Amino acid sequence: MRRLAILIAGGAVWLILAAVPALADGGPHVSTINNGTAGISADSCAGCHRAHTAQAEYLLVEEVPALCLTCHGSTGAGATTDVMSGIQYELSAIANEVRGTAILGALRSGGFAEARIGSGNAARLAYTSGTHVRQLGMVPVLDAGQAVTSTHMDITDPTSAIAWGNGPISGSANPGGTTTLNCTSCHNPHGNGQYRILNPIPGGDAPATGGTMTVATVPAPVTDAPLPAAGDTRNYTVIQQKGTQGTDSSYLLYASQVVTGGYADNVGDYLHRRVPWNSGTGANDAPNGQPANGTFNGVAQTAFNDQINLWCAQCHTRYNAASGSWGASSGDAIFNYRHPTTSNKPCTTCHVSHGSNAQMTGVYSATMEYPGGAVAPVGDSRLLKVDNRGTCQACHDPTETVTSGTYIGPVPTPVVP
Repeated sequence: MRRLAILIAGGAVWLILAAVPALADGGPHVSTINNGTAGISADSCAGCHRAHTAQAEYLLVEEVPALCLTCHGSTGAGATTDVMSGIQYELSAIANEVRGTAILGALRSGGFAEARIGSGNAARLAYTSGTHVRQLGMVPVLDAGQAVTSTHMDITDPTSAIAWGNGPISGSANPGGTTTLNCTSCHNPHGNGQYRILNPIPGGDAPATGGTMTVATVPAPVTDAPLPAAGDTRNYTVIQQKGTQGTDSSYLLYASQVVTGGYADNVGDYLHRRVPWNSGTGANDAPNGQPANGTFNGVAQTAFNDQINLWCAQCHTRYNAASGSWGASSGDAIFNYRHPTTSNKPCTTCHVSHGSNAQMTGVYSATMEYPGGAVAPVGDSRLLKVDNRGTCQACHDPTETVTSGTYIGPVPTPVVP
């Protein structure tokens, strides 16, 4: 059985899509319905619970994750998001059916069984930024799913997962805490108005199962983009399309709305840094359409990149690192010098949160041990988006010999909407 490769869950997708008035909430996961503020005659309780004939704790119809997969699995029809196959379907045209037959695109988070990450066909473009030559990378989408080589959790056995880097800086070797990781560890099934209904304090079920993971005490909310236009639904794919410009001229909606029709289901960019991916002058793209630090319509906003880093660090405490951490010792016995996660380098730039099909076949990449030296499965991809350690190459030229304007990748150049 595959153990938890690395707990990085920015952009995770477990939502039933429908045009509902509650941010990322949808289907039976709508906070205003489940908290009673929209009236107390809610129907959604019956979707998951039975008062007297429940087969799982919390009066659930069956155990999680099996219950979640009845809608979000490869054969489920109750949600457009198929987290096993790593794809999102378009809405059904048939009344009372949610999932249609047409594929909208590939899920940003990959999948637990298959993913459509074009990990072997990434591209890179060098551009000039001030006095430096920098690199812009993109990762395309495959026409069909491939078996994953790492997953965020073991669907068949969620127990004894390891949250690598959990806990405070430690002078003695401590790779992280153990826990039971399940769908509801990261997501609120009742809805909460947060991005992807993420729990502001994730953390598995460590206290209940005797795990050793240190659960956070301070919430790390990840706010969602404004509601899409009437009749639109949320887009959980890697298709990137600029939407309507907001009241604040510095604010653009990016891919929060589903744009049905006009795009093949194999378009998009898994690296998901900018729109378009090869813009050397554009502002860094927030994956959920949220602006950078500042205000929108008079409301203070924190950049998505900052929010998702803090959210991931709720479990992977020691992975979150400031600029310059590559040259500054943290004092930790294992997580000593670390890649920074600040600015345009959030956790979700390099990693997906459900599962990756990236191939780790190189001499050095195929046998990477887990933190602390534990043996990892050969070829474990650590939820990375590019084969071997091509994720590094997507942003870096350590030789400083590549000239501005140099394109490396598939021909013709990848086109991203």
